[in-house]
Amino acid sequence: MWTASNGVENDLKLPLILKQTMVRANAMIVVKAIGLVGKVFMTRLVGAEGMGLYQLAYSFYSLILMIISGGLPTALGMFTAKHTVRGWRLFKVFAIFLILTGLASSILTFWLSKPIANLLGYPQLDFVIRCLSPAILTVPLLSLLRGYLQGLERYTAIALSEIIEQTARIGTLMWLVPLFIQSGIEFAVGGAVLGTFSGALLSFAVLTAFFMYNRPSVALSPPSSRADLPLVVQASFAIALTRLLIPASDFMDAIIIPQRLQVAGVSSKEAAEMFGIVTGIALVVAYMPTLITGSLTHTLTMKITADWQNKEYSLFNKKSHTALQVAWVWGLASGFFIFEYASEISLFVFGIQSAEIPIKSLAMIPLLVGLREITTSILWAQNRKKTPFIGLGTGVLINFIILYSLVSIPGLGYAGMSLGIIMLELIATAWNFKALHPFQRTKSRTAIVLLMDILVFEAILIVGTLCSKALSSLGWPETVHMIAEILHYCFWCAMYLKVRLKSVFEE
Repeated sequence: MWTASNGVENDLKLPLILKQTMVRANAMIVVKAIGLVGKVFMTRLVGAEGMGLYQLAYSFYSLILMIISGGLPTALGMFTAKHTVRGWRLFKVFAIFLILTGLASSILTFWLSKPIANLLGYPQLDFVIRCLSPAILTVPLLSLLRGYLQGLERYTAIALSEIIEQTARIGTLMWLVPLFIQSGIEFAVGGAVLGTFSGALLSFAVLTAFFMYNRPSVALSPPSSRADLPLVVQASFAIALTRLLIPASDFMDAIIIPQRLQVAGVSSKEAAEMFGIVTGIALVVAYMPTLITGSLTHTLTMKITADWQNKEYSLFNKKSHTALQVAWVWGLASGFFIFEYASEISLFVFGIQSAEIPIKSLAMIPLLVGLREITTSILWAQNRKKTPFIGLGTGVLINFIILYSLVSIPGLGYAGMSLGIIMLELIATAWNFKALHPFQRTKSRTAIVLLMDILVFEAILIVGTLCSKALSSLGWPETVHMIAEILHYCFWCAMYLKVRLKSVFEE
């Protein structure tokens, strides 16, 4: 890929990665918590149907964003990590490109909102699509600036900008949805998506001010190489091919699922509700724990890329193995929690009891997504970007087949959607691991340790249930039993995670 410069990357140690990961993780916890508050608030106001319309519109928005920006932010960040000054010059070139492309896409989206809504199968989405169009201009620019700052390792600034963006977005949502709900659900959803623009605009303004104040000096810099632009663009396309699959799959799901549900005899309104329950509630819960592995991936990619290019294979392997074990242990802990307490989450948090089965059926997602993200980062660092693309593409194809085949069968709507999602992640993860066969050493010892992790979390759940039943003899309210059981599980999981991960890092 790019020639590694003689910088501090050679001196990076694992504790530095952990510190940067925790900065990122703490910010993502705050961001996700604020986002969850917004989701709960909106769900209780507009119901499952409103969440379905919201997710349908966002599937189109996410696809357009990925088409516009592709892998430019990540590719620019990886290049800037080694060539700071030349990265700044490329940032200016890409910023002009995104301004022109984003402006044209935003105007076209506004003008073509009716055909887009009809394509999604819900003409009432016309107003929602129009409300999303301004964000198509601002969000790609914000992502590019964050990518550049990631290359400079300004993780704190990036984290603060994400918190500001989410706060403004949810604040706008909580202000506009109650105002617009009187005019209809589609207008309330349109008010909710306007928060995407306001949050991105405010975050971009704050991050730009920070950057201008702390911009690296470029006065005496060497000229850029002519090969820089095509090199970064090529890397961007390679990254975008992999990342484009998920939003493309989500967009296709948004078209296929409601149509196939209606083939099964479900009304248009009920189809939107079922789609909203799975994508707007169950998937939100299932993906919430992945913020830990996502933050680890965010900081890990730059580090192991430098290690690989500097031929520091021992350090590369150590960081990669550690990240995989973190993803495994954390995925198990969060997955067991989601499976056990799906009923409480659906009823007491979202107020929709019918979300219990979809939430429970997606309990494997934190584990699978965490492992997929880490293994994808490892393969990218080795400049093997085609491998994750093929695995993810295969998973998307299987997901499409399952959705088309099962969702149209009466009574299998939820099961078909959940199975398609799980198979997509499972196939993509398995494909990545197959490509990383050099990491599959010490299989017997590793298998024993992984089995022990499963047994420990099972034991924690069993003991928690027994303690809850013992408390029931005291005549306490059922809510108290539930809270005590959850706190018991969280406490012992935290203790085990502390011991387990401490031993991992000591190795």
